[in-house]
Formats: sequence, structure tokens, C-alpha cells
Amino acid sequence: MSFLPCELHCHTCHSDGKFTVKELQSAAKDNALSLIALTDHNTFSGCSELDCSVIPSVSGIEWTTYFGHILVLGAKGFVDWRSALPDNVDEKLDEVKQNGGVIGIAHPFQLGSPFCTGGRFEFNIRKWENVDYIEIFHEDFSKDNCENIKALEFWSSLLDKGYHIAASYGRDWHSNERKGYFGCTYIDFEGAPTAEKALESIRNGRTVASLGMKLFFEVIKDGKRYKLGETVPSGECEVNLFCDVYARHQDFKSISYDEIRIVTNGSTCVYKANRNETKISLTLNPNSWYRAELWGTMDGCVMPLAVTSPIYTGSIENEQAM
Repeated sequence: MSFLPCELHCHTCHSDGKFTVKELQSAAKDNALSLIALTDHNTFSGCSELDCSVIPSVSGIEWTTYFGHILVLGAKGFVDWRSALPDNVDEKLDEVKQNGGVIGIAHPFQLGSPFCTGGRFEFNIRKWENVDYIEIFHEDFSKDNCENIKALEFWSSLLDKGYHIAASYGRDWHSNERKGYFGCTYIDFEGAPTAEKALESIRNGRTVASLGMKLFFEVIKDGKRYKLGETVPSGECEVNLFCDVYARHQDFKSISYDEIRIVTNGSTCVYKANRNETKISLTLNPNSWYRAELWGTMDGCVMPLAVTSPIYTGSIENEQAM
């Protein structure tokens, strides 16, 4: 298990970014990222220029519509997003899945019209099982970024309904001109990072959305280890925590690291741990999800700095049938 920093939302001069593809890959390497996804607006044209010998890269696209932005990674065939409407979007996402694509919801609570027409997510998705991940953190981490709070709440509400959806951070990287606290998505890789492994890990919910701090956990139940995205039997268990606030070698002088929270359904905190704690005991409820969150204080505001995708528990009926 090796969680590596990645950026899954990038743009170049093939849409509205200022990077060439080569410059983007070079900037990502300089930023100590392990993998990127190229997601230009409504075009794949830059993907043919990706050089995975510079940095492993995923070919993708950002469907940019009047009703929201959808990230599609690794699809093997073309799906025409131009006819996507609020009430037929499920059919379009079915097509993406049929073509092997991974689906993400970009910045669901970004300001919409007149500031960014279509930036706010207004599609009427009914088949949320088609969605692999949601950008719970977008652009700059700051106390003024209200869209991140709403996105985290929205994602949690979908988890409460029983959907298994991974978390991601999206820098929405267009250039290096903007300054701020930018993060990454940690993806769990077995061995060297590749596009195929990244897509598989996202599908399986093995991700962490973070300002840069590395945070993950695993559950030990009846002698078996369960990783992010997996389903564990309910009941008493041991939890191994891992937290490295300096994983990205960033010096955030204005941030204090307060605690790790274990959060479950209803966004209820069931345990608070010192960030240096490595082992705790928990009793897991059936039909639930559990995630770890690193909380800290930034510029006087208490906020989540890293959030893992969940580990899930099954129903008592299913556990008894096993």
C-alpha cells in the first residue's frame, strides 16, 4: 500500500489553460506529483501529446456544459456530451461506463452564472452508482472557500444513502500564476504508478483528498486487513492510523494540526485522536461508512485538511449469510 500525490484536474492551451502539455507535465514533476490527469474542456486533443516517460498521465476530458462539469477519465470510446441534459445525463454516464471510463463530479458548488456559467452542478443524476468520485475540495484551501464545505456535506449525504463514492481534490490547474494553498489527491498504488492503476484505485475508492498531508487508515477485523473502499464486517475491530503532515515537504507556518477524527453516517464523529496516535479500537455499526479526517486551524479557522475515502460495513443479513 503506497499512497502517492496526484492531480486529477488539469488544463492546457488545448482549452483555456496556459500550459502546453509538455509544460504541464514538467510543472507536475517539479511539484513532486506522481501522476496527473489531463482534463481539458470538451476536447481530447492534448492527450496525444502526453509523454508518460516524463510523468505517468491519464487521458481525460472535462465535460463543460450549462448544467455542470463532469470529469471523464480513461474512456476507450467517444461519448457525445453535447446532447447531455439534466434529465438524460444517466444515459450518457451509462455510455461512459460501457466504454470503461471513470466518472467524477467537478466542483459541484462552484459559483454558477453569471460568474461561471455551468460551473455549479445541476444535472439530475439518479444512478449515482455510475459516479466514481466527487471533488470535495477544489482549488485553494482557505476559510473563504465555502464551496468545499458544501461539497463535503453533499458527498456525505450520498454516502448516507449507501453509495460508494471516492473523494478527490481538484486544483483545476490552468497555470502557475495563482498563489494559494493547493492540495492533491493521494491514490493508493501497488508498485509504480500508472494510468491503469490510478483508474482502478479510484474505482475501488482508494483515495484521499488533502491539502498535502498524507492520511489513511485500515481496519483489522478477525485477523484480516481492510483498506479504503473495502467492506468490513461490523463489530469490534482495531484501526491503524497513518498521518504524515510533512509528506509534501510544505512549510505551512499558518497551520496547526489539531486532531484526527473518525466520522461515520450523518457526519457524526465517533472518535477523536491525536495526530500521532497509530492504533485505536472501534465498534463498527452495520450498514455504515467510516472515514478519517485530519482537522487543523488555518488562519484562525478550524477546518478539515485531509479526508479519506470511506471503509464500509455491510448489512447484518449479508454478514450472516457469509
